[in-house]
Amino acid sequence: MKRLPGVIVSAIVLLLGSLLQLLFAALMAFAGVIEKTQIRSGPSSGGVPAATIPAWMPFFAYGLSVFLVALAAWGILTAIGLFRLRRWARYSVLVIGGCLALIAVPQIVIMLVMMAVPLPLPANVDPAQAQMTHTFMKVTFGVMAAIYAIVCAIGVSWLVYFNRKRVRETFAGLPGQVAESRRPILISVVALFSLIGGLSCLLATLLPFPGAFLGFILHGWEKPAVYLTYAALLIAAGVGLWRLEEWGRRLALVLQVVWLAQNIVLIARPSLITKYSEEISKTMNVAQPQFPTHLQNTMYAATFGFSALLILAIMAILHHYRGAFRPPILPDQTGPNIAA
Repeated sequence: MKRLPGVIVSAIVLLLGSLLQLLFAALMAFAGVIEKTQIRSGPSSGGVPAATIPAWMPFFAYGLSVFLVALAAWGILTAIGLFRLRRWARYSVLVIGGCLALIAVPQIVIMLVMMAVPLPLPANVDPAQAQMTHTFMKVTFGVMAAIYAIVCAIGVSWLVYFNRKRVRETFAGLPGQVAESRRPILISVVALFSLIGGLSCLLATLLPFPGAFLGFILHGWEKPAVYLTYAALLIAAGVGLWRLEEWGRRLALVLQVVWLAQNIVLIARPSLITKYSEEISKTMNVAQPQFPTHLQNTMYAATFGFSALLILAIMAILHHYRGAFRPPILPDQTGPNIAA
């Protein structure tokens, strides 16, 4: 079947984005090598003193590099699948589009807030240059907001375009017919998000940072215990949703309620996230940037408010498509009664 121009353009954009991620991965790996060298050389070499670079920093750079390579591989394989009109590639690009939109929207909000609220200037800035510095900072945040807006537009356009009937027919390979799965596309997206969230929790367990859950800061054995449990539940929910099992839908709803409660706690008490940020900075052995309290509270409210709306949307999706799930299997009560 003939490829549609939109499919070709989307594949090219996805391929270019994946190559850019490979470049960032190479830069992160190079940064890890530099940091490892500086740690080994020590302060006597004239470079950055080793004490200012935590020992785990190179490994974090290597891990981030591997993560970016994995994302790039996902994008490249999806682009190849789009060129070949593989049905799985359409689902994959829908998930990628959803991820781009979800990542970009809160970043746009944060950048716009940073533009609207006056930020404190570094102590070494000449007071005569204060106005120019503020203008430069606003332009920088504006450019970043525009970049995230482009990323968001790409993600939303993929969600819309690859759900069009003609595009679905093209990937189904049957002109005039659309091979529909019994699983709604939004349920597939939520299932994949759940699986990705579970894998993210597994990775977060390995990071040398304290954890956080429902406003509590987790240290020692508490962090892996909570994160591994939550990862197992997220992965189980994702599998259950993908198989359209009713228990998977109910488990996903429970996890969304827990996550919503955490967002409400952080919105009501922004000092908790400030305290957690201080713990992270202490672990990283870096100074925490100081921002006005009202700016921090506004950013936290915008971020966690958006997250709460997203959670409510997922709960609405799980409720709306409840009829697509298999009911729980009950013991057979109508079997033959064989007398002794």
